[in-house]
Amino acid sequence: MNMILPDVNLSSLLPELILLAGATLLLFIRGGDNRQGIVPVAVLSVIAALAAVCYLWDQGTSGFGGLIVKDNGALLFQGMILTTALISLVLSRDFLPALKDAGEYYSLLLFSLIGMGIMTSAQDLLVIFLVMEILSLSLYVLVGFMKVIRTGMEAAMKYFLLGSFSSALFLLGLALYYGASGTTSLAALAAPTSAPTLMLAAFALIMVGLGFKIAAVPFHMWAPDVYEGAPVCVAALISVAPKIAVFAVLLRFGTAMAGPGQNLVWTVVLFMSLAGMVIGNFTALRQSGVARMLAYSGIAQVGYMLIGLLAIPEGGASAIAFYLAVYILMNMGAFASLTYLSRRQQETLRIDDLKGLASRQPWHAFALAVFMISLAGIPPTGGFFAKFYLFKIGIEAGYLGVVLIALVATIVSFFYYLRVVMVMYMAGEGEEALPPLRRGVSLIGVMIAAIVLMTLLAGILPDPFIRGVTNVFPAFSPGI
Repeated sequence: MNMILPDVNLSSLLPELILLAGATLLLFIRGGDNRQGIVPVAVLSVIAALAAVCYLWDQGTSGFGGLIVKDNGALLFQGMILTTALISLVLSRDFLPALKDAGEYYSLLLFSLIGMGIMTSAQDLLVIFLVMEILSLSLYVLVGFMKVIRTGMEAAMKYFLLGSFSSALFLLGLALYYGASGTTSLAALAAPTSAPTLMLAAFALIMVGLGFKIAAVPFHMWAPDVYEGAPVCVAALISVAPKIAVFAVLLRFGTAMAGPGQNLVWTVVLFMSLAGMVIGNFTALRQSGVARMLAYSGIAQVGYMLIGLLAIPEGGASAIAFYLAVYILMNMGAFASLTYLSRRQQETLRIDDLKGLASRQPWHAFALAVFMISLAGIPPTGGFFAKFYLFKIGIEAGYLGVVLIALVATIVSFFYYLRVVMVMYMAGEGEEALPPLRRGVSLIGVMIAAIVLMTLLAGILPDPFIRGVTNVFPAFSPGI
């Protein structure tokens, strides 16, 4: 009898294997008395994983019988996730300097990166479900990691309960998908099915599970409480990295989907986009806390990005990738400024706490102003060209009405983004709500300066960024 050996090809999981080795090593380091090497090990693991992504570029590596495909699209998204993680590690080092369980914290962070990395390249729904659970379980614990923060524990419990419910729905959708197609492979998306109604129900349930991970309306209820209750460095990671991983999955769905039910699926995506832009922006107007405002801002930003998903035939994938790249800069930059300014593990930074910041800390006020202006989509920042490119693609795809609503929603967002700038520059100095800031150069300060520079460069010289993503995504395929 002939035995057919499975196509394992561990090189297709090279970045994830590096992260796994780092996460395991961190658990051993935690067991010793000297915890000084924990942060360097975590940072070096992420940098080594980024190097592995660069090594695999243009190789088109696949493995495990086609379950994992590392094409350039997947590698680009994984590189974005790892970049986000590096920023989060710097914030963690600054915000949680005396964390007793640092080994577990950084190990969980690396495990979440493993889940997100495999999501970007998985070609099978069962694999996506398994790694999505690795991601989710890590984030549930990280949200409530600071046990002294009561709101953090409440947020972690809410996140866990709602996340478990969404995972159950995703699993039910996976079962229906298998019943309709006889496989869990994404290849079945392009094949005709004898049970279109069953397949449509599967799509709906799978979209619920994925929509929860990106806080798309109406699955966004967890986001404000989690952003406010979690440590700022964890909230920063949650605000960006899972969105990148899920949009990688959604793009593979969008490029492969066929059949009579696809029009209804795109109608649902259209509704989620419109509802996200309207509900996110109008609710953000009423927020007094910076974290909650950024949470509703993130919900609105997801609504914008879903326009790119609708416009895949006209280049929506490259528009989403460019938007996500800029979103890393402006949103992580905003959270980095929030981390640097608050330095309080048990209190929530409010917008009014920033009164008179420009006179006390002009550089940090300028940096936060750049991030707010970029999130609003005002030139000469990267946020302007990210929205411009996305809206242009949406119009070319025939979604002029959606883009007009997006423009109105963007104008609404000016009021709460520019409110932060106005409070810093125009309001008189209030009580000394912020703790004293350290003098001199710090790692987080240097990082914020670099993010400000990149945000402005993406707005002043956007062509290299746009050409980079358009070179990747004409060849983007579901890898089947």
